[in-house]
Amino acid sequence: MNWRLFSLILLLVLGYLSVVLIKKSYQEYFAPKISVTVFPFYDLTKEIVGNKFEVVLIIPPGGEPHNFEPSLNDLKKLYGTKIIFTSGTSLDAWVTKIIANLPQAKIINLNQNLVLINNDPHFWLSLKNMKKIAQTIAKEMETFDPQNKEFYQNNLNKVIKKLNELEEFAQKETLLLKNRYLVTQHNAFNYLAQELNLNIVGYLESADKELTPRELKDLIDKSRLFKIKVIFKEPGEESDLLKTVAQELSLKIYELDPIEGKSGLDYFSAYLRNIKILKEALSE
Repeated sequence: MNWRLFSLILLLVLGYLSVVLIKKSYQEYFAPKISVTVFPFYDLTKEIVGNKFEVVLIIPPGGEPHNFEPSLNDLKKLYGTKIIFTSGTSLDAWVTKIIANLPQAKIINLNQNLVLINNDPHFWLSLKNMKKIAQTIAKEMETFDPQNKEFYQNNLNKVIKKLNELEEFAQKETLLLKNRYLVTQHNAFNYLAQELNLNIVGYLESADKELTPRELKDLIDKSRLFKIKVIFKEPGEESDLLKTVAQELSLKIYELDPIEGKSGLDYFSAYLRNIKILKEALSE
């Protein structure tokens, strides 16, 4: 082969590879990204943003948000972030620690204009709240990327339609439940209970502590008083305390999803599954 031709081909190949690597590096670290702190809002954001920008979930699905400490790798994957959607509560207050490394990022708190229950951060379990959150996300995307306003509006309309269908299904399926009292493993389902006209008698564990012996006795007494027949655990969790209480009161154990990504289901599928489980568990 002619060495001059070989050298030319080699230079062209190396040049092409350099362009590919530079493009990949840019897309990975500097191309505009939209970041979201926790799974349910990430799932909703992806529905609205579509393929226009990369949407990054800061905490892995099912990760513990309360004590999250971002690592160097966590920060690297956020390079290029222009908007960070957060709950705006203590759940992801750590976001202030990473904003110094992302000077161009705008923080949007999604708890604005919502009906909250005693500052409970699990407000994504309210479909009414999720409709408002979807509108907030779409509005921010339209402001950030006005040339694609119609695209975001169309996606928002699809999301609202899906949420309306879920709400209609949930109300219909739970309208005639025989039992409206329940006990859960964690205190995470107040919004779900409120919208479905259910009553949470109590829970076995709070976010940071187990019940005291006195609190546990009170819960057992209430469970007997309200004739509780079932207890709800979360995906991947079934503590010794839960098993003991279930055995003591002859309770069936069902799984209720707080929709934090542990189950592997998307938001809509997880909510739908919750409704089906509630109907089955509380119809006995």
